[in-house]
Amino acid sequence: MKEFPNRKILPFISVMLIYQFLLAVLVAVYGYEDSFKLLNGFHSDWLDAPMFLITHLGDALILTSLLGLFLIRKQPELIMLLIVIVILTGLFGQLLKNTLFDSWDRPLSVFGPSGDVHTVYNYLLYQNSFPSGHSITVAAAFTTLAMVIRPSKWVMILLALLTVLVSYTRIYVGAHFAADVLAGTILGVAGALFLTVWLYPAISRWIENFNPIKLMRLKSGLYILAVLGLAGGILMMSDYFRQL
Repeated sequence: MKEFPNRKILPFISVMLIYQFLLAVLVAVYGYEDSFKLLNGFHSDWLDAPMFLITHLGDALILTSLLGLFLIRKQPELIMLLIVIVILTGLFGQLLKNTLFDSWDRPLSVFGPSGDVHTVYNYLLYQNSFPSGHSITVAAAFTTLAMVIRPSKWVMILLALLTVLVSYTRIYVGAHFAADVLAGTILGVAGALFLTVWLYPAISRWIENFNPIKLMRLKSGLYILAVLGLAGGILMMSDYFRQL
């Protein structure tokens, strides 16, 4: 059986806590709306294209597909775990968006067309702002990776910085308030910490019982899903990508 997930991910957690603390301070000092205006106001034309591309790494279909293409061959159990965790944390985020926080609209709705919200390539979103789904996805996925693959300290820091960057782009492109991103990263990290410890041993035991033929079929199926998922994610965003 695979070893139990490594809980010693202090470098990853430390970077995330610093980021979340800074966002919390900004929200506390400037408020829910003005903290967004402050952060969204820092933009530049040359950053629009890379920020737009990076923000889509928080899309569940695109992120899990990309990770799958890199990890399926050696760690199919990790990909199965990632799929389950991204789905469960994403569904919880959507439940919150559409129930308790259904009336919490995005910056473009709150500030209106003359509110000087910086957006990129006609990427315009209006409803269901809290919490940030992309932030949940990227935080959950990279927390899971940090726990399972047992990377070096610097790789854990890199994973945390990637989480920070992807979640921050949600503010940069005008899609979410700072508090939405803060809540999303908290939910993603907490959900992954709990679910990885709970599910990884069971998924590992299940896949270890596969014979070589069944394992090859699983890997082939996951590869096909990853390719189709990546293509589907890009296709869904194709109208925006044409403007790059």
